Amino acid sequence: MSGAPTRVFIARLAGIAVFDPRGDQVGKVRDVVVALRHGANAPRVLGLVVEVQPRRRIFCPMTRVTNIDAGAVVTTGLLNMRRFEQRPGETLVVSELLDKRVTLVEAQEQVTVQDVAIQQDRTRDWSVSKIFVRKGGGGFRRRGETVLVDWSAVAGLTLPDPVQGVESLLATVEKMRPAFAGVERADSL
Repeated sequence: MSGAPTRVFIARLAGIAVFDPRGDQVGKVRDVVVALRHGANAPRVLGLVVEVQPRRRIFCPMTRVTNIDAGAVVTTGLLNMRRFEQRPGETLVVSELLDKRVTLVEAQEQVTVQDVAIQQDRTRDWSVSKIFVRKGGGGFRRRGETVLVDWSAVAGLTLPDPVQGVESLLATVEKMRPAFAGVERADSL
């Protein structure tokens, strides 16, 4: 990908086909995984959740994506077929951010996230650049003004301040493995 920066709206990306370099369909995009950051830093796109047959969802890192067009995503062809598991600190855009109520910073007005745009920063680095929001119109009637704003113009989607509680520390330590599991020390022989 070269030239002008590429901007892709995630709601339009969901459901499109994913191909390998030879043109064989691998699966379909189901979601986009981002890492929310503290402060005004835009979230970094980590990868795509791709559904392959038979209804298995796998993770495709953005470093493996070579091209995103109107109707297709092309990958390098090297994909890990292990089932996708969401990690702490990861956010699924379609599942968790769309239809979320947030606040426009300037007007202090509650709005609903309708879509999220990602943009290619460097060769293979992607980040969230714009948020498409709807003002007012809660409930079944989805009427109200729609606005495309920068990521920094919206409050309520970033990580909370990094005050670490005991519960999160214990949960992290509980998942850790010993550093030398299964390795005998030389002095014990």
